[in-house]
Amino acid sequence: MMKAILALAFVALAALCASSSSQEDMAKEDTAGYWLNIGNESREMAINETQNQTAREIFLQEAREAYDKAIEIDPQSASAWFKKGELQIDFLGNYEEALNAFNKSTEINPQFEDAWYQKGKTLTGFGYFEEALESYNKSLEINPNSSDAWYWKAGVLAELSRHEEAIPAYDKAIELDPTQASYWLDRGGALNELGQRDEANVSFTKAAELYDNAIELNPKNVMAWQGKGTALYHLGKYNESIQYFDKVIELAPMYYRSYHYKGRALQDLGREAEADELFARSKELGGI
Repeated sequence: MMKAILALAFVALAALCASSSSQEDMAKEDTAGYWLNIGNESREMAINETQNQTAREIFLQEAREAYDKAIEIDPQSASAWFKKGELQIDFLGNYEEALNAFNKSTEINPQFEDAWYQKGKTLTGFGYFEEALESYNKSLEINPNSSDAWYWKAGVLAELSRHEEAIPAYDKAIELDPTQASYWLDRGGALNELGQRDEANVSFTKAAELYDNAIELNPKNVMAWQGKGTALYHLGKYNESIQYFDKVIELAPMYYRSYHYKGRALQDLGREAEADELFARSKELGGI
């Protein structure tokens, strides 16, 4: 009899523990942090899914729904709004929704450096350069050691034809991270606009060296091939640059910039008819 009573007691205790555990799980699901973590996990799985596009889209949808759930539970979660915006701009291509999310994130937490930076990038994509500059400046007030923020700030200054201001911003980005080839490449472009050709060539040469390193590490790095070709083009090495643009076309035949820059190189070599064909192809692909 005693054994039966003890057995029943253990069963009751197990049921109680299971019920308690279930209640704890349900309680966790009612927190924004829980859904934020779910969204981050789904996003990471989407990043790692390179073979199955359908599975990748499912993970992205799960991430989006999880971030929305986190916001539903806690509308004042700056992190949830930021993650929603980041997902939109990085994967789903909805820049307007991304901008709204970053606006909300910075409104909730004005000291959210990354939200200001991503807001600036989104505004840059819309061509709102003055507004983007304000966002980069705000980001840099919070963290003056962000090389990317200095680089993007320099870029919008160049777009605004404020090249004399762009150069110090590029210099600061390079000071913080001298290994980024794109910093050197775009610095060279700004120096060219100021007529400082010799110093520009120093930047283009450094960019070409760094792009070589990137190609050696990953021979399928499209942007490294494009960057090296662009650096060679600006150095006046047109025939060499064409070889790099051809490689880009081989690796990414839908990338319009390779056709455009190859066309420019051919044009400078006096091969107008071939250049016109490439410019037309670039426009077909949505480029300039």
